[in-house]
Amino acid sequence: MSRDVRAIFADIDTADPDRFVAHLTDDVVFRFANADPVVGRAEVRDAVAGFFATIGGLTHHVINVWDVGDTSIAQIDVEYVRKDGRHVTVPNSDILTFRGDLASHWLIYIDLAPVFA
Repeated sequence: MSRDVRAIFADIDTADPDRFVAHLTDDVVFRFANADPVVGRAEVRDAVAGFFATIGGLTHHVINVWDVGDTSIAQIDVEYVRKDGRHVTVPNSDILTFRGDLASHWLIYIDLAPVFA
């Protein structure tokens, strides 16, 4: 795996939970929007699989990435495909802290209300 944030988001866009968690440490702390943090690769895999089941697909349009030490900050527009086929794009920011090439902490700041409205 690589610390290439754009490649990580490309893997997420496949909606394959195993490709998603391949970028995480075993003890990762992951927080998506206003959900409670999830700890551990297997637990994140289950949470992500559950989320993927609620949408028809997604594409991350990465606008900017800033690297500061072991942390990457990404500014993204996420295009979701709803179950009804409608596309909804929402702004998003992610903060990923790495241990080596794997994310050990991942915070996602996004408002999903438009996706499920």
